[in-house]
Amino acid sequence: MSDPAVSVTIPVYNRPDRVGDAIESVRDQTLDDWELILVNDGSTDGSGDVIDEYATTDARIHAHHHDENRGISAARNTGLDAATGEYVCPLDSDDRFRPKKLDRQLSYVRSLPDDYCGCYTAGVSYDADGDRIETIRTGASGDLWPEVLRRHDFRPHSSHMVRRSCLDAIGGYDADLARGVDWDIAIRLARRFRVGFIDEILIERHFADDNVSGNPTAGNPTYQVTIREHLREKYADVLAAYPHVGRQFDARLARHRGLAALEAENRWRACRQFARAMRLEPTLEHALLVPLSVGGLSVYRRVSAWRREQTCLGDGS
Repeated sequence: MSDPAVSVTIPVYNRPDRVGDAIESVRDQTLDDWELILVNDGSTDGSGDVIDEYATTDARIHAHHHDENRGISAARNTGLDAATGEYVCPLDSDDRFRPKKLDRQLSYVRSLPDDYCGCYTAGVSYDADGDRIETIRTGASGDLWPEVLRRHDFRPHSSHMVRRSCLDAIGGYDADLARGVDWDIAIRLARRFRVGFIDEILIERHFADDNVSGNPTAGNPTYQVTIREHLREKYADVLAAYPHVGRQFDARLARHRGLAALEAENRWRACRQFARAMRLEPTLEHALLVPLSVGGLSVYRRVSAWRREQTCLGDGS
């Protein structure tokens, strides 16, 4: 059999009740020219059995297993190594493709110039109760360097369709990075290639109570701080070379440090961090964080949830 046009890769760790929906969303695609690579990253429950069962039902589905948990980057690299398609689409085990996702992207990405690594699409997120949280539509396209360092616009990760050759050129995923691998791969792709965007919701993100990124309406501040501190260290030379980007990156790091301080009920430290964010990047959002710190993290989350709700109400997609 000839190689498929598209390889979809799904890393799986302790998701026996959710990975099936992700798999079915691939099987429901209007495009048939795909393969699905499932990587069980040392699950301690029945996830390995679930993906093995799917692999017996469809010749396009392949299951791979790690003997122990190696982390998300290693699992994604195993999927990438096994992929034979010209294009690779990552899919998280609790996300879903909409039926025309692969068809629409493949047609579009084949029309792009050679200096494009691929494309991504708009998406939508839902909470554990199935209620819509927000539409993810950054709209960024073309040359995203170096702005991708200060703002992760090349997302959601599950909406990517990237040339396999481009992923090989940057060395795949960073095996030393335990978190934030989606932002890191976006940074390294954008450093060498341009990016296309399809303004259509073709991916769904489904948050559960155990998502590492935390509260879907406001995120997990400590998680965000960990990611940003690692990226600050990894890309220190680049941030120094682009001072305006470096200031904005540091402002947003200070903002998340302030939110983490609120989570720890340290409002004085939160206020100092928000003031630093305001000095580095004077914006209305940063200015409002200082008085919001008086109310604590719960107030911030209520305001964030309200803002996202207004966005959803105003979005007819």
